[in-house]
Amino acid sequence: MKKDLILLVLLILPAFAPLMQKGYFTMHDDLQSMRQLEVDKCFRDRQIPCRWNTDMGYGYGYPLFNYYPPFPYYLGQVFRFAGFQYIDVVKLMGILGFVASATFMYLLAREFWGRLGGLVSAVFYTYAPYHSVDFYVRGAINEFWALAFYPVIFWTTYRLILDSHPKWIIWVTLSVVGLMLSHNPMLMIFAPIYLVWIFFWLWKSSSILDHKSYIHLTVSALWALGLAAFFTLPVIFEAKFVSIWTLTSGYFNYLAHFLDISQIFFRINWGYGQSVYGPDDTMSFALGYLHWIIPVVILLFIFSKKFLNHRSLIIYLTLVTLGSLFMAHFKSTPIWLLIKPLEFLQFPWRFLTLSVFSVSLLCGAISMFVSKPKFLISGVLGLVIMLNANYFQPRQWLPNMTDEQKFLGHSWQLLITSGIFDYLPIWAPLPPIGGQGEELKFITGSGVYTVDKFRTNIQKYQVQASQSATLELQTFYFPGWRVWLDKLEVPIDPTRDPILGRMQVDVSQGNHDLTARFMDTPIRFIADSISLIAWAILVLYFVPWPKKLH
Repeated sequence: MKKDLILLVLLILPAFAPLMQKGYFTMHDDLQSMRQLEVDKCFRDRQIPCRWNTDMGYGYGYPLFNYYPPFPYYLGQVFRFAGFQYIDVVKLMGILGFVASATFMYLLAREFWGRLGGLVSAVFYTYAPYHSVDFYVRGAINEFWALAFYPVIFWTTYRLILDSHPKWIIWVTLSVVGLMLSHNPMLMIFAPIYLVWIFFWLWKSSSILDHKSYIHLTVSALWALGLAAFFTLPVIFEAKFVSIWTLTSGYFNYLAHFLDISQIFFRINWGYGQSVYGPDDTMSFALGYLHWIIPVVILLFIFSKKFLNHRSLIIYLTLVTLGSLFMAHFKSTPIWLLIKPLEFLQFPWRFLTLSVFSVSLLCGAISMFVSKPKFLISGVLGLVIMLNANYFQPRQWLPNMTDEQKFLGHSWQLLITSGIFDYLPIWAPLPPIGGQGEELKFITGSGVYTVDKFRTNIQKYQVQASQSATLELQTFYFPGWRVWLDKLEVPIDPTRDPILGRMQVDVSQGNHDLTARFMDTPIRFIADSISLIAWAILVLYFVPWPKKLH
């Protein structure tokens, strides 16, 4: 296996080789380094889990990670603590994501098609054109990492059902929680095919009536829910505090982003542009030529004796592929209209993640097609790399880019103002027209102030008011912010600022201590407590307890 993994890394090296050079690159969602910066500040301020950041939202702060899945950035923080630049952390997360996707697909496919088939599926998965679109074009780090968790969830669940060994519970749990903390929409569309996968193998392994399998799967599900509760519960119960309607309107309305048959099967049309209404998108949504030609060949010989033991699996993967491609096609519009939560997927072509996953796993079956497959497999691998490797490069590379340049001047302004509509607190009907400017402002009266502390979770000021005054903290109000004046908590009414919902405090003449803290709401406290217990159990699971002395 070790030799196979070394060979696999060499085969997929062209996919991430551009990331191993100095500098940075352009992408659609150019907020990756900014999000890593905000997570870094949270960790250094001991705001864990990270929910509020101070810089985004035009400098008025933003509850980004109360709603935006944090896993890639938490993992990236390991590299940040090791001393890497923020832009280098993004590149490292790309390299690690490609390697993880390929490795997990190899482990899954090897179970059914053997070592060579595992290599085929892993290489096809890596070099699917949409895999490059996700990272190099869109810069969709969260969706990119969701692709890494698809195969490991299938693999660990398969092993848990077949082995009936409790040791697999932990690995199913960790793989599922990885997806839960990576991308909400991907979890939504993955869940149905995952449930079918579970019952498929319960039936195939004659475990459909085995209560032990259901107990193991239930424990895994509950444990994963507990580990992710710190994120998922606030997303569910605190969605009412932000304007989520912006996530499904305008450009993000799914009706403008369906695909046609030509885009999926025949027209690569590679580019770094946008998804637009109709077939004239300026970026590719192709499945990949070999990614559909190889499965067609396999299906032509599905009744061969060589596929006898895997016929039902091939049919399952074919149905997943066709079903997910149908959901990306405009003919599926009635289903989208019927199932309202699908609108939060925003782009129907996101179903390509399922298609790429299932079709890549299916392609590994080609290794069972001939008696001596090494020559055929070598040719197939060489061809898929030759056809697709050139897509795995950014549109523009900036060799001299550094963190200092990224977080300076016009670039900094773009970073703190982008994405303002995503999770804007409801007390700010419209986004601001300018930046924050200063931390504290005298709305009425006059005076001066000094900043003692300004962090992601606390603000402290010394205020000297020359007369009675109203102070306004230049921070969006969001549940969890609490304010104390001279050590006495004062109520906050965000409607006093009908424009942006900033926090206002009345003070009398004289010197005052003003403190604002970002704290847990009841639901966040409950969610954090559940997760703390679940993570403590996880840590205890791996503790090497000494054996009893006899």
